[in-house]
Amino acid sequence: MSIPLSTITSLRTTFNPFAAASRPCRLFVSRLRTPNTTAGSPTHIDIKITRLPRTSTEPPVMTVGFKGGKELILEVGKRGLKIGDVVEEVARVGRALQREASLKA
Repeated sequence: MSIPLSTITSLRTTFNPFAAASRPCRLFVSRLRTPNTTAGSPTHIDIKITRLPRTSTEPPVMTVGFKGGKELILEVGKRGLKIGDVVEEVARVGRALQREASLKA
Protein backbone atom coordinates (compact mmCIF):
# COMPACT_ATOMS: atom_id res chain seq x y z
CA MET A 1 0.00 0.00 0.00
CA SER A 2 1.39 3.38 -0.92
CA ILE A 3 1.37 6.48 1.19
CA PRO A 4 -0.15 9.58 -0.48
CA LEU A 5 2.83 11.86 0.15
CA SER A 6 1.11 14.85 -1.44
CA THR A 7 -1.33 15.07 1.48
CA ILE A 8 1.25 14.87 4.30
CA THR A 9 2.79 18.15 5.48
CA SER A 10 4.59 17.17 8.69
CA LEU A 11 5.69 14.28 10.88
CA ARG A 12 6.63 14.56 14.54
CA THR A 13 7.77 11.44 16.32
CA THR A 14 9.26 10.57 19.70
CA PHE A 15 10.84 7.18 20.26
CA ASN A 16 13.67 5.23 21.85
CA PRO A 17 15.68 3.89 18.89
CA PHE A 18 16.80 0.87 20.91
CA ALA A 19 13.30 -0.34 21.84
CA ALA A 20 11.59 -3.00 19.74
CA ALA A 21 8.27 -1.14 19.99
CA SER A 22 9.87 1.80 18.13
CA ARG A 23 10.52 -0.18 14.96
CA PRO A 24 7.38 1.08 13.15
CA CYS A 25 8.44 4.69 13.82
CA ARG A 26 11.94 4.12 12.45
CA LEU A 27 10.63 2.36 9.34
CA PHE A 28 7.94 4.96 8.67
CA VAL A 29 10.48 7.79 8.90
CA SER A 30 12.72 5.95 6.44
CA ARG A 31 9.78 5.65 4.01
CA LEU A 32 9.07 9.39 4.23
CA ARG A 33 12.67 10.59 3.90
CA THR A 34 13.14 10.52 0.15
CA PRO A 35 14.62 13.02 -2.34
CA ASN A 36 11.03 13.94 -3.27
CA THR A 37 10.23 15.11 0.28
CA THR A 38 13.32 17.23 1.00
CA ALA A 39 13.20 20.99 1.42
CA GLY A 40 12.54 22.81 -1.83
CA SER A 41 10.52 20.03 -3.42
CA PRO A 42 6.79 20.42 -4.09
CA THR A 43 5.95 17.55 -1.72
CA HIS A 44 8.19 18.76 1.15
CA ILE A 45 7.45 17.06 4.48
CA ASP A 46 8.65 18.71 7.70
CA ILE A 47 10.08 15.82 9.76
CA LYS A 48 10.97 16.32 13.44
CA ILE A 49 12.37 13.39 15.41
CA THR A 50 12.91 13.30 19.16
CA ARG A 51 15.14 10.41 20.17
CA LEU A 52 14.73 9.28 23.76
CA PRO A 53 17.62 7.89 25.83
CA ARG A 54 18.26 4.16 25.86
CA THR A 55 16.87 3.80 29.39
CA SER A 56 13.59 5.56 28.62
CA THR A 57 10.37 3.60 29.05
CA GLU A 58 8.16 6.20 27.33
CA PRO A 59 6.13 4.58 24.51
CA PRO A 60 6.73 5.73 20.92
CA VAL A 61 4.29 8.31 19.51
CA MET A 62 3.84 9.69 15.99
CA THR A 63 1.87 12.76 14.91
CA VAL A 64 1.24 13.07 11.18
CA GLY A 65 0.05 16.45 9.90
CA PHE A 66 -2.03 16.62 6.72
CA LYS A 67 -3.07 19.42 4.40
CA GLY A 68 -6.04 21.31 5.73
CA GLY A 69 -4.76 21.16 9.31
CA LYS A 70 -5.85 17.59 10.12
CA GLU A 71 -3.55 15.70 12.48
CA LEU A 72 -3.36 11.99 13.15
CA ILE A 73 -1.82 10.94 16.47
CA LEU A 74 -0.67 7.33 16.57
CA GLU A 75 0.34 5.90 19.94
CA VAL A 76 2.46 3.15 18.45
CA GLY A 77 3.69 1.75 21.76
CA LYS A 78 0.34 1.65 23.57
CA ARG A 79 -1.59 0.13 20.68
CA GLY A 80 1.15 -2.31 19.63
CA LEU A 81 1.03 -1.18 16.00
CA LYS A 82 3.18 -2.75 13.30
CA ILE A 83 4.56 -0.86 10.27
CA GLY A 84 1.74 -2.18 8.06
CA ASP A 85 -0.85 -0.84 10.50
CA VAL A 86 0.81 2.59 10.56
CA VAL A 87 1.04 2.80 6.76
CA GLU A 88 -2.56 1.62 6.38
CA GLU A 89 -3.88 4.20 8.86
CA VAL A 90 -1.93 7.10 7.31
CA ALA A 91 -2.90 6.02 3.79
CA ARG A 92 -6.57 5.78 4.79
CA VAL A 93 -6.63 9.35 6.09
CA GLY A 94 -4.61 10.60 3.10
CA ARG A 95 -7.00 8.97 0.62
CA ALA A 96 -9.99 10.46 2.43
CA LEU A 97 -8.44 13.93 2.19
CA GLN A 98 -7.64 13.42 -1.52
CA ARG A 99 -11.21 12.31 -2.17
CA GLU A 100 -12.58 15.32 -0.27
CA ALA A 101 -10.34 17.70 -2.28
CA SER A 102 -11.38 16.14 -5.59
CA LEU A 103 -15.09 16.55 -4.69
CA LYS A 104 -14.57 20.25 -3.92
CA ALA A 105 -12.85 20.91 -7.26
